[in-house]
Amino acid sequence: MSLSEAKLLDDVRQRLFSPVKSQTPRAVGVEIELIPIHAQTRRPALPRNAGGVSTAGIISRLGQRHGWLEESVENDPPSWKLPDGTRISFEPGGQIEISSTPHATASSVIDSTQALIAMLEGAMATESIELLARGVDPYNDIGAVPLQLHRDRYERMTRYFESIGPSGVRMMRQTAALQINLERGEDPQFRWRLLNDLAPIVTALFANSRDYAGKSTEWASYRSHLWRTLDPSRTGIIYDEPGHAERYLSFALDAFAMHSGGGQPYRTFREWMREPGVNEAEWLFHLSTLFPEVRPKEYFELRSADTIEAAQLFAPVVFVTGIVYDRESSVAATEILGLPDPVLLLRAASRGLKDRELWVTATVLCELAIQGAARLGEEYISTRHREDAWTYFKALREKFRPGRRAHFFPDG
Repeated sequence: MSLSEAKLLDDVRQRLFSPVKSQTPRAVGVEIELIPIHAQTRRPALPRNAGGVSTAGIISRLGQRHGWLEESVENDPPSWKLPDGTRISFEPGGQIEISSTPHATASSVIDSTQALIAMLEGAMATESIELLARGVDPYNDIGAVPLQLHRDRYERMTRYFESIGPSGVRMMRQTAALQINLERGEDPQFRWRLLNDLAPIVTALFANSRDYAGKSTEWASYRSHLWRTLDPSRTGIIYDEPGHAERYLSFALDAFAMHSGGGQPYRTFREWMREPGVNEAEWLFHLSTLFPEVRPKEYFELRSADTIEAAQLFAPVVFVTGIVYDRESSVAATEILGLPDPVLLLRAASRGLKDRELWVTATVLCELAIQGAARLGEEYISTRHREDAWTYFKALREKFRPGRRAHFFPDG
């Protein structure tokens, strides 16, 4: 199609923010990334390793035993599709990503994802490889991790980020996040505000990436710091009370287009779209290169948490679904939080729960989440998951209680 701002606004409204009436209105999916390292050397374990152990080879053998469909794109390492629709793939630095299929209940996505990670961990352990659940590689600098995916998307992203500074390539090749995917629902504007409200709290609650390349940083979540500083034109909390779709379109148009280089300075999509040949495919690619804390797709993707140990996956899933999918808790949360606050996101990345205001707010919201989870019912969130989450939240509350000498969780 010929691009115009009016057409793109209609596209954003219809495809990214329109109401959804689903047969599974509380569906939830997770995307969890893990960093493979050699247990003895703490060096990265890569998808391909000529003459040595490769993580792709380990997963391929596991997939053959379990009937997973192996797929390849160009000459990059493969990905795998499981019978239930879950995918296993590699990120640009060789991080392993598990992308679940949408599940009708929170407990189902927790149990199935934990089981799959346990299977992967077992297979990797036979070759002395650990799957590290940290938001950033704490042991290695960027020089230890060459780009592992060479198809056009990642080559272009690398060139673009290298033209700005170091954060972009570190994000691509050394970070690991947990993303929680939720239905847009019948009132997307309310849910969009709520999820953007929750982004700093989720960052603070699950920050675990203080260390990078063998040194301690000043950030509770160095992963979050890398994401925020990779390119200010395409990250952050994107929200405006009068018009959420209009604000997101403006954000997208003002972000630099990675395809716009070609020997020239990069231009914003707003500038580049005036050129002949810039079409809908370029627009859709551009949208996929935007990395706000909450990203609208056919669902809403909350991207604010450092990755987490599989055994503790219940905590973020119960927290988010217990607030977002229970109406009473969601209304109470928006009243407590007010409008989404980008400054709070910076404080969350910097201090985590050592920030007194964040500690107080997170404490109240954790209680709301548990109450909401109980109202959602046993079939949606089991008593076991709810009780485990409450134990986890209470431990965090005590660890970071103001006046108590605390360390970052779980590095301390």
